[in-house]
Parts: sequence; structure tokens; C-alpha cells
Amino acid sequence: MKKTEKRNAHRGAVYTLLCFLMVGFFACQSNSKNQSDFPDFDPKKDYFPEKVSIDHSIGFDIEYHNNYKTLHLFRHYNDVVDTVSFLLVQRGTPAPERVDLPVISIPVQKAVSLSTTHLGMFKILDAFDQLKGIERKQYVSNPTVIEMVDAGKIIEVEPSGTLNVETIIDMETEVVLGVGYPNSQNESFQQLQRLNIPVVLNADWQEIDLLGRAEWVKLLAVLLNKEALVNQKFAEIEEEFQSVLDLIAEKVKEAPLTITGIAQGDAWHVSGGKSFAYNMLKIARADYPWKDDNSTGSIKLSFETVYEIGLNADFWIAPGSARTLENIRERDPRYMDFKSYKNKTIYNVFGRNTEGGGNDYYETGVIEPHVVLKDVVKIFHPELLPDHQLVYYNQLK
Repeated sequence: MKKTEKRNAHRGAVYTLLCFLMVGFFACQSNSKNQSDFPDFDPKKDYFPEKVSIDHSIGFDIEYHNNYKTLHLFRHYNDVVDTVSFLLVQRGTPAPERVDLPVISIPVQKAVSLSTTHLGMFKILDAFDQLKGIERKQYVSNPTVIEMVDAGKIIEVEPSGTLNVETIIDMETEVVLGVGYPNSQNESFQQLQRLNIPVVLNADWQEIDLLGRAEWVKLLAVLLNKEALVNQKFAEIEEEFQSVLDLIAEKVKEAPLTITGIAQGDAWHVSGGKSFAYNMLKIARADYPWKDDNSTGSIKLSFETVYEIGLNADFWIAPGSARTLENIRERDPRYMDFKSYKNKTIYNVFGRNTEGGGNDYYETGVIEPHVVLKDVVKIFHPELLPDHQLVYYNQLK
């Protein structure tokens, strides 16, 4: 099923459910306020003249109404789609009655992020003033966020590795942004939700293409009422991304062979043929031995299977945590037999690291798919982008 068909099917099921929920006489949570409590509310006014459309992501969708939005998060698992939904209600206006969904007042003014993947999104939306808490500073790459933590403007809510629910409550947090399945049963998340602090879980890791992951910035924009800004920024990203795709289509004639991953004991996990990692290799025109596999994650193979292919592979991408050729040798001297080792054509995603262990590939790289794509094209087809310097990827030396 194509991505657009999947999305339309999901929308249909979700909207049918919402229509059921909005019928007036079954046990739904009734709102304690009605329109008379909001004298300035105009029920005929469209409070959101700027809207976003979801064109690449399969993990979420937005439905607009006059004074509220409905956010749907989808979990894809074995052809089953679970859905978690939220009502995003414009401040100073009433929530719809008889809809039993968690309510978030927008624009959000006090957000807590439990993943560095959100920080690049806050950056592109110029929204650090709305970010009041992060997991911990150690893994952050953005200097502005680090400075704000040091100045006490942003609070670490998980400094020792355990989420401090009391701190989040004391901060009067309006929404917690995490990473995981939309219907996660994490006890801390459940506790927060019982206290009426909504937890919105980013599942961009379910996406299999670069623009799909980057498009999750629109979810944050919807929470902040920054649709106009995100539409402008994302259109620029799409345009730059497409220009690289056009260059590839016009100029690339051959696809060099590459392998991925690295052995752990006797097993070697390589990227599946339906995975995010392989999709990136495919659009950059690299050949891949397991391109016909149907796995969206990794494939477990024997060392010997991959070793035989690695001997003649032109490139080796993302070899685990290895950052140098010495790291490769130390793992197993047999890697020195690889063509990629001899030619120094081994690359990883450690181009922008922090001393504390942070990696900007997973922070800013998420909302710079055009730059990530340029990196990968520079690796496989350097003649196409002679002036581009690697940003998120690094060559092992």
C-alpha cells in the first residue's frame, strides 16, 4: 500500500472514531466550561488561518477546526495501526463538549523535551523561550540551549537518569515531549498523564525517509501555532532536497556497492531493505546487497556472510561505534582485508559530537535532511558536490 493510501486509510478510521466520540449522549468527559465562560469567543472565526499538511510522514496527522486542532499519533506494527489523539484548543476559547480526549492549550508556553531530537525543531521555529525543561545537558549540542541551562532558564528534569516527575509538576509544564510509541505504558508518562500533564511522544524513528522524519517539526509548530513559519522553512528544505535529487538523477550513472553495520560476536546486523538507513542509500544511488529484503529494521547475518561481500564492497557505512581505522582494526584484524579499509572509504555519523557524548546528527540533523543527503552523496559521488564539506558524517582515518 502506498504512503498516501495508508495515510488516508488511517485518517478515515480515526475520523470515524472521532465522530462517534462527538455524538452527544454517551459517557464522554464533559467540559466544565461552556461558551458563556468565553465572552470574546467567536464560534464562526477560523483561529488558524495558516495550516500545515502532512505530506511525507506516516506517523502523525493534524485535523483543523475553527478553534481547535486534533492531533493524531499513529503506531505502525505488523500492519496494525494504533492511534493516540489530543485536542489542541486555542487559548481563550472553549474545548468542544463531549469529546473524551486529553486537552492541550495552544500556543504552548511551557514545554519539556525528553529527547535531543526535538531541540533542532525548537531551533528552526525560534522557540527556545517556550522550552522550559530538557532531559539533561550532557547530550545537548546546541550552544544556546546549554547557555540557557547554565542560566537556569531551562531545567534538567532527568539529570541523574531518572525522570523527576515532581520537578515537571513544579514547573507548571503544559506538555511533555518524549520519544516512543504513541501508546507507551511507561510508568512516569502514565503518572504525568494522570496528573493532567499531556505526554506527546515523537515516533519519527518509524519513518523510513529523511523528509518523513524532518516533517515532525510540523507537530511542534502545531503546538506552538507556528504554522506559517514552519511552512516557509519546510518548503525551503524540500526545495533544497529536491535539487539534490535532481542532480543525482541527471548525473549519476553507476551505483557503488556498500555494506553497513559491524559484527557483534558471531552476528552481523545490517540494515534491512525497507529501513530508513537503506532508503537513504537508495536515493543517493548506492548499491546494496540486501536491497530486496523486506525488513524495516536490521537483518541478523553471520560474520562470514557479510565478510565475503565486504572484501569487495566499495564503501562501508555506519560501522557501529567505530570512529577511526584503529577502532576497526581493534574490533577484528580481518576487517583490514576489506577494500573499503584499504581505500579509506569507511564513514560514520560522528561528524559533530560533544564531549559529553552528544551527537548533532540526532539533533540538528533531523531537521536538515537536505544536508544529510548532501553528505551521503558527497561520500558516494564526490564529483557531484565538489564544494560540499561533510557535516554530520565523518571519514574514518
